[in-house]
Amino acid sequence: MISMLHVTFAEASVHLMIVEWYGRGRGRLVLAEIPAEDNSMENPDYKLLPYYWHVTIKYWINPKNSYGFSTAEVVSTIRAAANAWDEQTSFVLFAYQGTTRKSAGIRDGYNVVAWGLYSNPNVIAVTYIWYSGDAIVETDTRMNTRFKWSLRGEAGKMDVQNIMTHEFGHWCGLADLYDDVDYWLTMYGYSSYGETYKRTLGLGDILGLQARYGQ
Repeated sequence: MISMLHVTFAEASVHLMIVEWYGRGRGRLVLAEIPAEDNSMENPDYKLLPYYWHVTIKYWINPKNSYGFSTAEVVSTIRAAANAWDEQTSFVLFAYQGTTRKSAGIRDGYNVVAWGLYSNPNVIAVTYIWYSGDAIVETDTRMNTRFKWSLRGEAGKMDVQNIMTHEFGHWCGLADLYDDVDYWLTMYGYSSYGETYKRTLGLGDILGLQARYGQ
């Protein structure tokens, strides 16, 4: 599920939306309605946030981690997650700017992906969206260090590319889907350990992206 907190800043009527991503089944009755096989390329479902980036998103990666991942591995994995979206539209969505030591969750003019401790132990990752009107002006994502992380879809760990492909969907202006029939789409709003299928977009994810940015 997600939690949305709205904070208004005095300058330029900029607001903050915080999207928290929980693991699957948190206090929720799960019905047996999940398609048995991957049907993502036949499912056209998507939902849009009321705001999105109107320009190319310049983003930085803070590769610092306690999991033994090299900087090159982290950068390559997160860039692959961004490219999954860029490949589906002629609009230039993401422009990687390099590594940084900056943290995620602070409005400082940098769009940052980083690991960091998050107060809620049930939240896998949190995306911060600063917006004015229907335009996003800054976005960060923090991957919660309360979880174990993997670059290779290991059991018992959260897969970085899987999680970040979903989170970049929020950067693009897409909202979560919670119906079980949407299980195989990247923007399905739950995740679990060892999951990797969200690394690639389904039809609904692509249609939502193109509704914002064109083909």
